[in-house]
Amino acid sequence: MLSKDQLDLLREIIFLDADAAAAHAAALLRVEPPSLRLRLEAFRKDHLHHLHALNAFLVRHGQPEVVTCLEVRHGPLVGCPPVKTKGPLLTEAALTAVAGCEHLVDRSYALLLREEWPPEVETLLRCHLAEEREHALWLRETLGKRPWASTLAALP
Repeated sequence: MLSKDQLDLLREIIFLDADAAAAHAAALLRVEPPSLRLRLEAFRKDHLHHLHALNAFLVRHGQPEVVTCLEVRHGPLVGCPPVKTKGPLLTEAALTAVAGCEHLVDRSYALLLREEWPPEVETLLRCHLAEEREHALWLRETLGKRPWASTLAALP
């Protein structure tokens, strides 16, 4: 049986995964290179899987499902991109915003794992943390390499 504090923590991480899925969806509206879009879409699906798996755990244990809102409510991915922002700059801005979101989710999973959890929950959290770290690593490497930068030189 989970304590009220543990249930609250699981609900919070579900909301963070929903926010991350929304951030990835918003970034997909701004990122053009297909290889980057494929990874962002895969990461968005990972976040949706995380929130569904954690919600399923809650429901199996007699708790109500957490209803999430999959829209970006704050930050640089809200609304339409600035009119003067061109493709490569837009890509970099979107990936940087998503990287910040991933850092928050990664850190939150790591903090959750400092708590004692039943084996089923701990396994879920560890699996989700491993995926979050994969997301963060890819974003760091991609932002470092800037594969879209070659198109920046072609801008007028």
